[in-house]
Amino acid sequence: MTAALPVIHWLGGWASSLDCWEPQLRARFPAFDHRFIDTHAILEASPGEAGLEGLPAGDVAAAWSLGSLRAHRWIESGAWPANLPLLSLCPVFRFVQPGAFGESILLRMEQKLGAEREAVLRDFWRRMPKAADMPPEWEENWIAGTRRYGDAEILRALRYLRLEAVDAGALRSLPAAWELIAGARDRLAPAGEWQDALPSVAHLHVYDGGHIPFWECPDLMEKSLRNLSHTSLKVATP
Repeated sequence: MTAALPVIHWLGGWASSLDCWEPQLRARFPAFDHRFIDTHAILEASPGEAGLEGLPAGDVAAAWSLGSLRAHRWIESGAWPANLPLLSLCPVFRFVQPGAFGESILLRMEQKLGAEREAVLRDFWRRMPKAADMPPEWEENWIAGTRRYGDAEILRALRYLRLEAVDAGALRSLPAAWELIAGARDRLAPAGEWQDALPSVAHLHVYDGGHIPFWECPDLMEKSLRNLSHTSLKVATP
């Protein structure tokens, strides 16, 4: 009997559960099975309610953008499952930052949602720093995936991005292993504000890219996912 593959539990970003890129993610990371968690649905949930407790050894959580902010808030509150490794992608501790994505931009986005919703979403996508060679279907798949959400869901998650913040220096109940991948040219989630405050258990990798690591640095992600999965197996060994 073939052994079951370890699972990546993907925590998506704003307006994306990441299953919009399921074929690409499965092709890039074939050593794992894939489960897609809708971060919009778990903003007020516990890790247990999100299905992140009691997972088999070898499983890994990978949280992108808004999903990373949700995960970091759990870590800060001491709620993150101790034996679940975490890969934070384009990690967010505070989305609203001077010189980056200002609060005024998010407020304008909130005001324009509704009649101008698709224009707001496309503008947000185009603000994401990304590799110039990224195929256009990535945008179309992302936009198509956003249509599953009602305006109220989009607005609630956008306000979460605007209002929530994490004190990186006060993080506790750290995961068994924690790696972070940040883009050096990412204006949405710049690393400079918090990287010096991270605990030593958190390993930060900065790559020469923007906000779409699945396209821009899949080899680095693969290495981190395998390392975290292996760490989880070691932690579970008596």
